[in-house]
Amino acid sequence: MFDFFCQRPANNTPVLIFVLTAAFACGSNAQQPEQDSLQENFQQSAQKTAADGVKEKELKAYRYSDRDLWASLPQTDYDFAGEALTLRKIDQPEADGSHLFLFIGETAVPNNGDALVMQHLAEKNPHSEIWFIDTPDALFIERERTGMRNNAGDFMLPIMQQITQTFASITLITMDIVSVPVLRGLNQWQSQTDQAHLSKLSQLILLYPSLYVNTPAAGRERELFPIVERSALPISVFQPQLGAQANYIDESVIALRRGGSFVQLEKIADATDGIYKFQDIRAMAKICSDMIDRSEKKMRQLRQTINYQVLPVARFDASDSPKSEIVSGLIKLDGTAQMPDIKLHDLQGNAIDVLAEHAGKALLINFWATWCPHCVEEIPSMNRALAQLDQDRFAMISISYKDTAEIMRQFTREIQVDFPILMDYEGRVSAQWKVFAFPSSFLVDRHGVIRYSINAGAIWDSPDMLEKLREISQ
Repeated sequence: MFDFFCQRPANNTPVLIFVLTAAFACGSNAQQPEQDSLQENFQQSAQKTAADGVKEKELKAYRYSDRDLWASLPQTDYDFAGEALTLRKIDQPEADGSHLFLFIGETAVPNNGDALVMQHLAEKNPHSEIWFIDTPDALFIERERTGMRNNAGDFMLPIMQQITQTFASITLITMDIVSVPVLRGLNQWQSQTDQAHLSKLSQLILLYPSLYVNTPAAGRERELFPIVERSALPISVFQPQLGAQANYIDESVIALRRGGSFVQLEKIADATDGIYKFQDIRAMAKICSDMIDRSEKKMRQLRQTINYQVLPVARFDASDSPKSEIVSGLIKLDGTAQMPDIKLHDLQGNAIDVLAEHAGKALLINFWATWCPHCVEEIPSMNRALAQLDQDRFAMISISYKDTAEIMRQFTREIQVDFPILMDYEGRVSAQWKVFAFPSSFLVDRHGVIRYSINAGAIWDSPDMLEKLREISQ
């Protein structure tokens, strides 16, 4: 049932938006080019993707859990400067050592979307090698986000030492929180490598990067890892506009620029985190591979225009960096924060002023999205909890993050939702409430004071949760 709602309507072709920002390399006196018209024309690509989509209707629609294509890719143990790591690759008979696209995988298990991106990229670049290292599997570490955020990135040094000896140029592609240890490892490599080998790095591509120390308790501030401002690299950032980082990606880009990185930012409309892993997997994998290919060509042109070089840098000691910690469960707040007003429209187009319409009531304010599995999973328990509470003293309000009205109407025809849904089309209210993950919920007492927050799904009709909901309703 949920798989259906992870899909966009057939006529809702993803739109790609190209944005360029730039900064200078440390020690470089190159000038930034004029940006008269750097907007990419993606119309042809979108039309072709739509045409391909008609053909692909006859093919199996991949789900997130499908991994048969991934498992069919050739697997080999490769010696990276004395460190043997397992990788998957695409057989490229015409590969000539001129270029390597190397994926450094995230904590999630790779799926058919990853395999499709590799295959499409291989078709466009027959003389290049296409490799994928499943990072947790190759390093024999748990697929756990907190540990990966704290990883020192030492594994990158032997990788870079080996591939810069083997290939004439290299494009690295990583994603999500693995961006952090990759940046740390590249700093190690950059601090002890000669210019000839540094020049072989064409660029680093960050897919939906999460560069923050923690996903904090909902409503609280968060901080970027220091390595973000200590990196001086050519970087392309691919940010889904429906992703959890969409409201804050500019903060990450600015921090990267401060370190001396040259940054291209490409925003992908109508796409969520994972890009090609969850929704419209076949179409999105094709679009993402096209974006990687275009980004590579664009970066080469821009670097040549402004003479941007990867230069040696001082080694950054990450041992004193803040450590990521697990923030989970219902967090009790200090009881001083008043609830910000919420003025949005519901699905019928009615203007809703939450404070005015629910004055004197305790509230569960729930931020969510239809593409978020844990968000959908908690809705039945929310319905059951609401039925057990005094609705003269308590109300639930759900705020949809950037879902379209069409998608929400489809969703509510299939899934019963017994409480109001307000549409945060641009994510403005979610940003105001400092929501960094979905679902995120806030418990507000009858006086408008935020008492608790949680940035994960919950079983709201469990005894503990019902006790808290009754507590704020007193």
